[in-house]
Parts: sequence; structure tokens; C-alpha cells
Amino acid sequence: MTASQPWVERIHRVLDHIQRHLDDEIHPEELAELAGFSRHHFHRVFRGMTDESVMGHVRRLRLERAAQHLKYGPDSVTEVAFQAGYASHEAFTRAFSAKFGTSPSLYREEVANALRDVPIVLRAEPSRRVIALRHIGAYEACFSTWDRLMQWAKSRRITRRGTPDFGLCYDDPDVTDDARIRYDVCVAVPTDAAASTGTLPEGAVERTIPGGRYAVATHHGAYETINDTYVALIGKWLPRRAVELHNEPVLEIYRAGPDVAPAAELVTEICVRVADG
Repeated sequence: MTASQPWVERIHRVLDHIQRHLDDEIHPEELAELAGFSRHHFHRVFRGMTDESVMGHVRRLRLERAAQHLKYGPDSVTEVAFQAGYASHEAFTRAFSAKFGTSPSLYREEVANALRDVPIVLRAEPSRRVIALRHIGAYEACFSTWDRLMQWAKSRRITRRGTPDFGLCYDDPDVTDDARIRYDVCVAVPTDAAASTGTLPEGAVERTIPGGRYAVATHHGAYETINDTYVALIGKWLPRRAVELHNEPVLEIYRAGPDVAPAAELVTEICVRVADG
């Protein structure tokens, strides 16, 4: 990390670091060093660019992850509370109820009936070099971000007919407020492309989507019902296999996206990387 890098990229790296280390003790001074700012300036830059304090951001992500564990996982409410950094069931219940308007136990009951059968497979996926541009906000409002990235990709001639596009989904819209949802729109860089793709769009970064073993559920149809497929994969299928998940965003592969198919014919693969074993 160098001070000459754009500020948005420096804060983006901090956000990725926080996401990867939610289970660890997070020290603001280490984040400031990672971003290349003094601690004094870092807090103001972070708040100005995310509309949250550093530790407020960490607490929100941990609480939202706890909601996902209640929704998808087998752990008890007390175990989920401890994983989220709360010393007691009562403290966790107060914080959870204040954010979600219902107790952790009732929240788990409310989502239990959403499970349904979906064809799911385990398969190997290659690593992929992509250009990623972050969208903050409701998923259904992401199309202008897609347009901006695709216009850039076409100008660089790195798009190929028949090559799918990708999305990296960090947040559950049933858990995270629309205004804070994080979603990276991604276009693949062909393997035979030059090492450099030139100047990237403002806010875009080059990253590698890791290869490995993925659990993959295929969603057919409109995005309005895609959450049912997420629940079937992460809430029903994966717990039965007792696999360990990597702490990464969910990968969506758009085999037939809205640029080529009507809503009823969309094909989206929801991919979660699991540990080998």
C-alpha cells in the first residue's frame, strides 16, 4: 500500500481486510497503516467515504453475519452471539432486536419455512482475473454500475461473446439495509489479454476470484425470487454436508443475463467456495 494510490482504492482494501478478519480482533491503528493514512486522518476519511465509523462498520458487519448464521446455520443463538463478539445472550438479543425488529429466535423461525429443493452440485472452478467495480445500494439499482463497467470493457476489447459476467455479493438484502449493500460487478479479463488493461474506471480494481471447490446452485428466472435459491443452498444443502466455508463473498455467474434473456429465462449460478476435504 502506498500513499500515491487513489483514496477509494485504499479504503476499498481496508474494507476487504475487515471482511476477511471479522473473527479477529480489529485494531483501527492497523487499518490506518494499511490505508496509508495517519490514524487521525484515517477515521475522518473512512467515515466520509462510508458514512460509518470504523468500529461501527465492524459491529454492523458482525451483527449482519450473525443474522446470516441464524438464517443458514445450525448453531444455537448463544453460540451465534459469542461468535458475533457479544458476552451474553441478553446483550446480543437487545442489539439484534434493535436492528432487525425481532428477536434472534423468532428471526430463525421466520426464515425456516423459506427452504425449498434446488438442484445443487459440487464442482471445481478455475481462478479468474477480473476487473471489479463496486456498487453500494440495492441490488436492483446496480444497472448503471454495470453499464459503466461494460462500456469501459468494450472500449478495451476485453469482452468476449459467450463469456459470462460475474458478481460478488457480500450482503443479504434480508439482513443489510439497501443503502449499505455491497456488490462488485465484474468482467473477466481473457487469459490471452495483455498484462495491463490500462487505466481502469474510477473506483474499479483488478482482483482474482479464487479457484477451488464450489457448491453451485442454479437459479432460473427473475432475480426477485433468487433469495429462495440462496436459502436452499446455504441454509439447507450445505449444513447437511458439514463443510467449511471460506470467508468470501458469494460468487454469481450470469450464464444468461438481462442483456441477452428476458426475466423468465435468466440463468444465474450461485457459487459458494468450500474447503477441500
